[in-house]
Amino acid sequence: MLAKRCKFAKIAFMKSSPFPNRLTLRSCDATNLSIGQESVVREGYTFDEFRSGMPVLDAEEILEQWEPANPGSVALYLNLAIGWDNDPGADNFAFRLITNALRDRLRERLRSDIYVEEFDWPSVKQSMLNILRKCERPTWDESLANLRKRFDWEYEGMAGA
Repeated sequence: MLAKRCKFAKIAFMKSSPFPNRLTLRSCDATNLSIGQESVVREGYTFDEFRSGMPVLDAEEILEQWEPANPGSVALYLNLAIGWDNDPGADNFAFRLITNALRDRLRERLRSDIYVEEFDWPSVKQSMLNILRKCERPTWDESLANLRKRFDWEYEGMAGA
């Protein structure tokens, strides 16, 4: 009986966040890595496609609708625009999402690399949101320090960064 109470208390604790979700994923876009993957995501539209009046999807809609020919052979560079509170601005953070089947084809491994067995956009997006929740702290600077441990920050290496 005591074990059941402890498990319930742990679940209840994890659901209540100490912060009010101040970090927000504003946008996400993806670019294919050139490491021999079988499945590539669309990286935009041609001028002729724009002129034709065809429906144009934003980057996240493209990822949501993409069904890779081989979900186990995907390598993407993802850029996340992450903002704070109601501030309209955002900082860019990036990482490489690589399926395990392609892991050995990388010339170098980065600390921000994330490996998955297969590409599944809803799972990837949920994982990104979970990382944001784990990185969030009471201030932007404290949150930024945690985000920089997980992703490559656009201002990394600049004076004062």
